[in-house]
Amino acid sequence: MVINTLKDKSVLVTGGTRGLGKAIGLEFARVGAKVFLTHKWNSVRESDLVTEFLIQDLPPPYVIESDVSDPEAIRALMAAIKENVGSIDVVISNVSFAKIISDIWDYKRSSFELSLQYSTWPFVDLLQAAHAVTGLFPRYAISISSQAADSYYNGYDFSGPSKAALESLCRYLALQLKSHGVRVNAIRPGFLDTKSSRASCGEHVIDSLKENGLLLDPQGAARVCVALCSGWMDAVTGQVIVADEGWSLVSPVAYLTGEGLPDEFPENTVVDSRIDNQS
Repeated sequence: MVINTLKDKSVLVTGGTRGLGKAIGLEFARVGAKVFLTHKWNSVRESDLVTEFLIQDLPPPYVIESDVSDPEAIRALMAAIKENVGSIDVVISNVSFAKIISDIWDYKRSSFELSLQYSTWPFVDLLQAAHAVTGLFPRYAISISSQAADSYYNGYDFSGPSKAALESLCRYLALQLKSHGVRVNAIRPGFLDTKSSRASCGEHVIDSLKENGLLLDPQGAARVCVALCSGWMDAVTGQVIVADEGWSLVSPVAYLTGEGLPDEFPENTVVDSRIDNQS
């Protein structure tokens, strides 16, 4: 059973103190894993986060403040994990940051490089640092991508390309690390209600998506992460898994007409296309 294969395994979730990252941490704790969650900029009161786990009768996570855009900070993070549990079994790279673009004059090389620094390269740094510090690669490595990697979303001119690069890296890393027994995959979640999505898309947009049943429960994507690390899906590596309950399959015409959509989906509904699926 899944709960047996992950019991007492060590799991690192970067950006794991809210939104999807927190949901992933909760689901791994639910199957008995030892969960490490990172945050930056005091995004959460650690005591509140621990309490949220405890009230669900889950083992409390290890909460570590760390800037995953900084290779030295990642080394220190891995050293802290080694001190606690020896090595890391699962790495989930969830942190993402990118400037929201209004027009072409917002295109700045420095801004794009910053997006790559936070949204793309940490995945590589995490894997290299895990081996450098503990002597082992994690058995499973998952990066959290975005549907903006291959679809247009307003303002995601830098976020989309940085996630596309991340997905491409996943494919190459899967083959580079196959001989080490590592499974590397990416997940593209659907629309999520997070602080960052509300900040970038607007409260009214997220409320409209929620009202029309277009938001994904973070628990759904989190369980996909658990499944990929359970041992039951070890034949899957180098893949991008879309976890959005099928909404990305719906054409723009269907959104406008309601044709072919589930009965509960309101007809003639138009929603803003901007989305942020990060924590």
